[in-house]
Amino acid sequence: MKGEENQNKMIIMDFTGVYGEAAFYRGEPHLWLDLKGVQGTNCYCGPEAEEELAGIIRRLGPEGIHFLDSGNYHYASKLWTDLVEEEFELLVFDHHTDMQEPMFGDILSCGGWVKRALETNPRLRRVWLAGPEEAAPDFGGRVVCISEADMENVDSWRERLGKRGLPLYISVDKDVFSREEAITNWDQGTAKLVTALNIIRLAAERRRIIGMDVCGENPQEAGRDQLEGGGLNLNDRANRALAEVYLKACTGGGGE
Repeated sequence: MKGEENQNKMIIMDFTGVYGEAAFYRGEPHLWLDLKGVQGTNCYCGPEAEEELAGIIRRLGPEGIHFLDSGNYHYASKLWTDLVEEEFELLVFDHHTDMQEPMFGDILSCGGWVKRALETNPRLRRVWLAGPEEAAPDFGGRVVCISEADMENVDSWRERLGKRGLPLYISVDKDVFSREEAITNWDQGTAKLVTALNIIRLAAERRRIIGMDVCGENPQEAGRDQLEGGGLNLNDRANRALAEVYLKACTGGGGE
């Protein structure tokens, strides 16, 4: 399914089993992709795994909200954006730039997928990186970094996004948030969840949103009781809020 009929779909990419105890998707129509049997996917995605994953999602198109498991699998954003069939821009919330050189070969990785997307996807015109702790190469003006402090000025996003720019694909790594908002298996920033939610709502007012994804689960927390207020509980609440903002604000066409 592609296009508008798929725009409201929630897709769970289950690499580690971390979503088994979560509640955010319950009661919502969703598609569950059990990917635990795909070999060569943790942090680095080997060529065979990349081909297999691309084949699994190809029929779905880029629309909808996709939950990608932990940040180790953030490279799946590159696979979803490869399915976009028009010129677009990418808005990424992340504590890291995800523009590292691969440690060996040209392998797709969670730490270098943004760079790989810029190098290989001619339809990707610009990347907005919101919240990284370090600067990123600008790729000839195609990358705009917004510091964590600058993220807080939501009004400035009105000028950044304009009124009739290219459609956006949005990617959220919860490691951009403080540990009061989410618990991930990576080092984290101090951004507030509400800041990202407000920016996403504003983006949906200014641009058409193609699709969105969310990562930053912590598989180490999967066995903990959600009622104890542990990481799984925090992540579940954050995922629910992000799903709601997408389903309510981002599926109506956007733009002014």
